[in-house]
Amino acid sequence: MTAEAFKENILPLNRKLLGFANRFLQDIDDSKDIVQEIYIKLWNMRDNLDKYNSVEALAMRMTRNLCLDKIKLKKTIPLNGDIKEEVSDESLIKEKQTDLNIAVLRAKNAIEKLDEPQRTIMQLRDIQGYDYDEIAQILNMNVNTIRVSLSRARKKVREFLLNKYYNHGSEKNKSSVREIL
Repeated sequence: MTAEAFKENILPLNRKLLGFANRFLQDIDDSKDIVQEIYIKLWNMRDNLDKYNSVEALAMRMTRNLCLDKIKLKKTIPLNGDIKEEVSDESLIKEKQTDLNIAVLRAKNAIEKLDEPQRTIMQLRDIQGYDYDEIAQILNMNVNTIRVSLSRARKKVREFLLNKYYNHGSEKNKSSVREIL
């Protein structure tokens, strides 16, 4: 692969790789370092990249693996900071936006509590919009396994939210959470 082809095909993956790494590490500087390492590795592999069906899937898998290695070195899995609940008396629109922001933060925190690979599968499918086949390539897993893991992950997140934040599963709140998720 020439330098020009590398620029055209590999460098545009920067935003996806950076966002993916940052979801794991919750640190933009560490995420940038990971992406830089990926680019170096891909550049060193440039003569063999045509052997892969999807260089993007390869890059995502490499990013995931490097992030997990970095997390293992730290011995802790970072979670988002405290949820800040704000009450706004200015208008109903602002109050609804605040409620939505809180619900999103709570959902992110619930996703962060999932074990691997459920967390990664849910991030790739529900947050980044990858299809099942792409996720299968990235994670080197069977599509049916991914579907089952995603279903279980969604169920765990829903149960966590219902039990912790939404009145232990009242019917009114269950439907509200389903709309958010």
